[in-house]
Amino acid sequence: GPSRRWLHRPSRVLPHANWVLAVLVLLAGAVPRLAALDTVPPGLTHDEANNVYDGAGILRGLHRLFFPVAQGKEPLYLYSVAGMMAWLGTTPFAMRLTTAFWGLLLLAVTFTTVRRLFALPEAFLTTAGLALSFWGFSTSRMGLRAVTLPLFFTLSIRFLYQATAPRAGIGSRHRWTLRWTLLSGLLLGLTQYTYLAARVAPAVFVLYGLVLLLLRRPVDWPAVGRVLLALCVAGAVAAPLAVYLYLHPELSVRVGMLDQPLQALLVGDLRPLWDKVRLALGMFFLSGDTFLPYNIPGRPLFGPLTAILFVAGLLLALWRVRRPVYALVLIWLLVGVFPALVTGVEAVNLRAIVAQPVIYLLPALPVTALTRRLASPRRATVVWALAALLLVGTAVGDARAYFGTWANDPDVRAHYHVDLVAIAAYLDAHTDGGPAAISGLFPGQFHDPRVVAAETDRADDSARWFDARGGLVLPAEAGRLFLSALTPVDPALEPFLTAHATLLERIELRPDDTAPWVDVMRWDGPGAVAGLLPTMGGQPVWWSPADSFPTSGTTELLQSLALPVPVGEGLVLAGYDLPTPRVAPGGTVELVALWTVVGSQPGDVVLFTHMLDPAGQVVGQADRLDVPSWDWRPGDSFLQVHRFSVPADLPPGAYPLEVGAYLRQEPSARLPVEVAPGVVHHRILLAPVEVG
Repeated sequence: GPSRRWLHRPSRVLPHANWVLAVLVLLAGAVPRLAALDTVPPGLTHDEANNVYDGAGILRGLHRLFFPVAQGKEPLYLYSVAGMMAWLGTTPFAMRLTTAFWGLLLLAVTFTTVRRLFALPEAFLTTAGLALSFWGFSTSRMGLRAVTLPLFFTLSIRFLYQATAPRAGIGSRHRWTLRWTLLSGLLLGLTQYTYLAARVAPAVFVLYGLVLLLLRRPVDWPAVGRVLLALCVAGAVAAPLAVYLYLHPELSVRVGMLDQPLQALLVGDLRPLWDKVRLALGMFFLSGDTFLPYNIPGRPLFGPLTAILFVAGLLLALWRVRRPVYALVLIWLLVGVFPALVTGVEAVNLRAIVAQPVIYLLPALPVTALTRRLASPRRATVVWALAALLLVGTAVGDARAYFGTWANDPDVRAHYHVDLVAIAAYLDAHTDGGPAAISGLFPGQFHDPRVVAAETDRADDSARWFDARGGLVLPAEAGRLFLSALTPVDPALEPFLTAHATLLERIELRPDDTAPWVDVMRWDGPGAVAGLLPTMGGQPVWWSPADSFPTSGTTELLQSLALPVPVGEGLVLAGYDLPTPRVAPGGTVELVALWTVVGSQPGDVVLFTHMLDPAGQVVGQADRLDVPSWDWRPGDSFLQVHRFSVPADLPPGAYPLEVGAYLRQEPSARLPVEVAPGVVHHRILLAPVEVG
């Protein structure tokens, strides 16, 4: 009524006060998105490091429609990162600043969209809630592509509603409805180039079209037609990516990893899906995201008071569901959280991100509904003051939780690889010293190496990667060795290390860190190899003409081999040490093998050591490689430890060992072993282990 029109009028004191307040809300949201952006989060995750790599790759001319690393990534965010890098350089900060700008744009888009769907009061509260929340600013600081999804989808919702709202096609606005429709479809199509959760976004349009059919009498067929037109436009925009993924199904690995509960449901098994949904439903106010890099594990999105408002807003929307705008809100919420519900509570803060704006809209609805029922502006002011206090209190608590508790948690710092960041800083400061051999928890090509490469300012591909908990790389020239406290050297390798390594410096991190220090050593790889060959290279090795251990259990059919023995095209067994020639049943066999790299390998190699019984069956084994083959350099050598337990019920006797290699993608196909000129088999037999 007339007494409440003040809610929608500009201020009489300041004609543009509403927009001034909107700018103030955006500025308030900018503070937690931009403050200490170079130090919080404290390092880089593997996903972020790969995004730095791909952004820099785009600048080098590597243009893709879909980026295959890390189970596949949609391209839009990466191209925006490349644009920022063209200005600031190929640094992690450029990537983080890109994310922050996307987050700030989302605030502006949220404000204008909610104002279009409802009014200024709802727009203020929704935008403020999103701007000052842990979830809102944490997703705007991580270098992940998901931040782009809610912006494009929220804009698509705005133009969809403008194109289909009552009277949208009447009068002077009629000429705009087609433009709004096309723009809505364009933006919906672009969401498919942002993040995996966008796959469900078109369902909002489909369900909203059904609502228009069911709720409007007479049926507004032009509005329904505009929804269909928007979907067609979206399909045309998304078609190139869809066709590309259809032609390359191997790139859709992540979809297969996440849809297992739905696959179980299709065969009548509801339990896997219900187990996921039951836990994920607590994300709002019971128990939230458990994935530490995105959240304080278990911390829900809302505190108690905001949770009450959220439930009240949900009930209010259900009560008014016959109004298309409320039906649209509920559909947006349901479809937006669907990816999180079917995949479980872990990482819900990312997988539910398409619903981020509407989730913060729901707590605003009961507040504005209450103020509109209060005829007195003075009483309504009290409600607004209480809402403002709640926002401020929530903002202060969330900022302390993020910048204080979460950012300084030792496990968070470990997830963001502060030890690798420290190694990169050391390499930047000490450019001389030969090749760097770096031990990491995840020495695979797209993991720890990408973190160091993203953080260092110098182009250097000479680093060797390994995991000291089972392997030790021996570069062909002397250099430096970096050992983090996270990867202690295997005891079997310590004698070889101490004889040829000299401590240069200990990089001290925080005392409570999971990795409180990193040791930097002078590492004489060639000297280590020269010292090992006399002791390891003279051990006996054999091969069996039948390429299987004789069923008689005798060794008469075995023929001797001379070390070194080539395995595959690029690897040579140079020697081995068997510290456990005798073990008791239930004991542990330990083998240390010395390998030399002479060429590249066609894939991801795995080394094996197997204990064989008299029938040639494997009774004990260790298949692993801690010096990954993607990083092998001809001329380098490495040590690999294989350790496994002997069955407790194994009869006494002599049990030979076989060693060899295979490709991880084809474990049944072993790499060939040239046992004699023109004679190729697939394993090398070593001295037997006496069990008894």
